[in-house]
Parts: sequence; structure tokens; C-alpha cells
Amino acid sequence: MVFLLTLYLQEVRGYTPLQAGLAFAVLGAGTVLGGVIAPRVIGHLGGKRAIVAGLVAQGVSTVPLAFLGDASGWLVVLLVATFVGGVANLVVIVGFMVTATSGLPDAEQGLATGLATMSQQVGITLGTPVMSAIATAAGAATAGHILHGVTTALAVNAAICFATAVVIGLVLPRHRKAVAA
Repeated sequence: MVFLLTLYLQEVRGYTPLQAGLAFAVLGAGTVLGGVIAPRVIGHLGGKRAIVAGLVAQGVSTVPLAFLGDASGWLVVLLVATFVGGVANLVVIVGFMVTATSGLPDAEQGLATGLATMSQQVGITLGTPVMSAIATAAGAATAGHILHGVTTALAVNAAICFATAVVIGLVLPRHRKAVAA
């Protein structure tokens, strides 16, 4: 999403790289807050529900971005949506790590953490080229059609958040049985 929003800010809104980068400070603040509140959210909802709630919140915060325009008022929408999305994303990440490692014997904690971290890195590695391909196919490679390509890819991003929330909600067991170490 950061790559797509960078295209939007620089190519559609005409921001310099520095201005676009500064706009992402709000996203960074959201991720910090998400990391702080994630343990409380997980403690209150449990790992599975925290992940699902975080994905839904991330999808909801991405939906308005799928309607970005070239008017200056959209900057406020972008800043609010990326802040909320940053909070939600960190709740999902922390919930994922806690869920992936909970109830395992001490000897398997490192392996579980490594596999969970690797899966995040694979997702990040695939996310940018997939979203870029969607944006390009929707017209971002054509002069004057960048906005349409970016907003199409953002809509797909939101749909992926919602679909993943449904899959996690249906497939992930609610509680993992504790295993004696």
C-alpha cells in the first residue's frame, strides 16, 4: 500500500519525495500505537479475534483510499486512513505472532517464530509486485490513468483484507491447547 500511495502522492498530487515521505509519518505513528495497544486487544479479544478485527479495521480504513481523487481534500482522508490502517496492521502482526507461538513447547518457539517471520517476509515480498501489476493492468502505466490504476489496486488490497479476515475467522481454531514443555 505504501508503494501505491507513494505513486498517488508523487504522480497524481505532485508531491516531492520528501513531502510524500513526511505524509507517511502518520502511518508510522499509527504502527507505534498499534504495537502499544496490541497486547491489550489480544488480551481482551484473544488472538484469533484480534487478527480478524485488525484485518477488518485495515480493510475498512483502505476502502476510502480506493476513492482517492486529485482534489486537495483527499490528503486528510489519506492521513486518517493510513493512521487507522497502521494501528490495525500492527494488531494483526502482533496477534499473528502470538497465535503462531502460543501453546508450543519451549524447544519449538524459535522454529515457530522463524516460520511466522518468514511468512511475513514472503507476503511483503509478493505484495508490492502483485499490487503494482494490478495498478499497471488497471491503467497506472498510461499517462493520465495513474489515479485509476492506484485506486483499483487499493480496492483489491481492501478486498484481500476482508477475505483474509473471513478465512482466518473460519479456519483458525479459537484456542490452541497448551502443550507441556
